[in-house]
Amino acid sequence: MLYIIIGLSVLCIYFAVRFIILSRSIQNTAEQMEEIQAIKDSNRILKAISTDKPMEKLLQRINILYDSGQRERIQYQRRETQIRKEIENISHDLRTPLTSIMGYVDLIQDPLSTEVEKEEYLNIIYKRAKVLQGFIEDFYELSRMEGEEYPVHYEIISAGTILKEVVVSYYQQFEKKGIQVDIQIEEKPCYIIADKIQLNRIFNNLIQNALKYTKSFFRLKLYSAEEECIILFQNDHNLLKDDEIEHIFDRFYTGDETRNGQSTGLGLTIAKLLTENMKGKISAKIKDNLFTIEINWKIK
Repeated sequence: MLYIIIGLSVLCIYFAVRFIILSRSIQNTAEQMEEIQAIKDSNRILKAISTDKPMEKLLQRINILYDSGQRERIQYQRRETQIRKEIENISHDLRTPLTSIMGYVDLIQDPLSTEVEKEEYLNIIYKRAKVLQGFIEDFYELSRMEGEEYPVHYEIISAGTILKEVVVSYYQQFEKKGIQVDIQIEEKPCYIIADKIQLNRIFNNLIQNALKYTKSFFRLKLYSAEEECIILFQNDHNLLKDDEIEHIFDRFYTGDETRNGQSTGLGLTIAKLLTENMKGKISAKIKDNLFTIEINWKIK
């Protein structure tokens, strides 16, 4: 009987100690959680004050949840900052041509303006309105693509034929800017599977980008290699830096902090989204002061 009483006493003491240790661990954990909650930017984790394995395992699971929540919070903050910046960029891009249009409207209404001047102002207003229209179309196109509302109508296309048609339409603009143009499109047809309208948009965007930033030389190459159709858009430059390459396809990136109203910074973003949407690959690099955008498409 005595042994039973002693045994029960030992068990009671053991469970009492376990209960006290567990209570202290829970209390300590609660205090740590309050401190972590009070300082949301803290990277602290919960630490066990005992070697109790189940308690340690529980804290490990809680720490995993904390870490996941911290990552999500950081991503949300970054996205929120990015959205605010994008809204600022959109507002600035739209305001620049709109302000110009309003200014010339005021000049037209000025009784001292001659008919010749009014006609000149109308031409300027028309050009600014076209720029504004282009900006709005870019915003709309990007919204559709990111919302996966951009249908693709695949067909077998000669990439070289489409490329020639597009580049010919820009010859006059290249000549006007004094840009030397070198076209190297192999005679053998390079057939790919793509959407003709979207392919046109890609080529137009890349050539327009070259027109904006080329210093004096532009080269366009198309050739096939290892069952791929490879297209290179190359130009010299005087503004682009090596560390800017990783941002070249970012939304609203122009490489011009002043955002002079000539570009939304969406042309290359849209070209990249359209290319990848049709299973192509697009990349950019700088070598020997030559900026190159390369597109790779599987040959049909």
